[in-house]
Amino acid sequence: MTGEKKSNTLLIVLMVVGGVLLFGVVVVGILAALGISGFRSYLSAAKGAEGQNGAMVLARGVAECTQQKQASSGSLVLPASAPPVPSSLSQVSGRKFQSSPSDWSADAYTCASFSMTMPQYFQYEWQLDTPTSGRAIARGDIDGDGKPDQQFSVTVTCAGSVCTAAPPRGP
Repeated sequence: MTGEKKSNTLLIVLMVVGGVLLFGVVVVGILAALGISGFRSYLSAAKGAEGQNGAMVLARGVAECTQQKQASSGSLVLPASAPPVPSSLSQVSGRKFQSSPSDWSADAYTCASFSMTMPQYFQYEWQLDTPTSGRAIARGDIDGDGKPDQQFSVTVTCAGSVCTAAPPRGP
């Protein structure tokens, strides 16, 4: 082979190797972007499980407490609305909040024996709608943009001598 043919062959080999490397970097970049997106979705869903569970525990606790009080007092009336814990959504905006036992001193929380002892991603609240209907609500701002991006509500309804807690049905 002549020197010119060797340099042309070497140039072609370098171009092929460079193209393969460039293609590999692009593919790895695309896979990394997909992986990051999937991981963020997983984290959001995992954090959301706290709010969903917390709202259900609060609602069930209020329902059970109301039934127990009805047995002794004869009236089936849900506890009054309770202030949200923490008081502002910004306190759980993109981070956890550590509540204190005194944050849970409202009648609805004590009646339900509900409190969060571990740091929480959600703001919890009990809202009384009528004397026999109310909602346990959990709001979360997981992405930290200042707006709630996850909210769970569990309705408590009392009729006769029975109170039930059930999340709203989907569309």
